[in-house]
Amino acid sequence: MAWIEDHLLLVILAVLAIIVFVLLFKLALRAALIFGVIAIIAIVIFGVSPDKIMNIGKQGVNSASTAYEKTIEPVIKKEMVDAKHVEKKDGSFVIQSKSVKITGKDGDENAKVVYKGKTYDVDMNVVKPLREQIDTTKQ
Repeated sequence: MAWIEDHLLLVILAVLAIIVFVLLFKLALRAALIFGVIAIIAIVIFGVSPDKIMNIGKQGVNSASTAYEKTIEPVIKKEMVDAKHVEKKDGSFVIQSKSVKITGKDGDENAKVVYKGKTYDVDMNVVKPLREQIDTTKQ
């Protein structure tokens, strides 16, 4: 009985953690089942092949990349002519021009691009060529 009194908070936290884990697991299972049912309905009733479903997903990714290449990328390239590029010892970097600011860290998958007060996540593979074109100041 003394052990329970000494560790009551720990026992309560463990029970709460188990309850939260079970609820999250149930939620994830429901979401997976719903997506599975939708996929089965699409395949069986509408005759959509799994390959077509995969192609639809790929088209979404490609259209987002195309939109970036046609809208944001030309503006960034124009702005980068006068940009300042600062790299810090921890691997983080900042590329700053008049209206564009790009921040990120080596090893991360995405960098943040701020343009006209809006923040966009951009793949680091897109930012690397920009970094190579600009003179760098190391800190």
